[in-house]
Amino acid sequence: MEEKKMGVELNDEELNDIAGGRISFTKRADKAGWIQHKVTATDTLIRIANQYGISDWRKIRDWNPHIDHKTNMIRTGEWLWIKK
Repeated sequence: MEEKKMGVELNDEELNDIAGGRISFTKRADKAGWIQHKVTATDTLIRIANQYGISDWRKIRDWNPHIDHKTNMIRTGEWLWIKK
């Protein structure tokens, strides 16, 4: 007998509600001295840091308090603040 896995698909708003409103899937207004990076499926904090010439990927985590410091998990489609 073939086993079927059942999953639940959530839209961005539902996912943000579960995360306690800490994830932004919409681009926010620009802040002076900052740019926003939209996370893609292949992104990691290290790859993003390398892309913007940032010496330590932990800076990106610190600039974006919605990133859990224990897991360092980022999600496809969310926006991250990057200091210029």
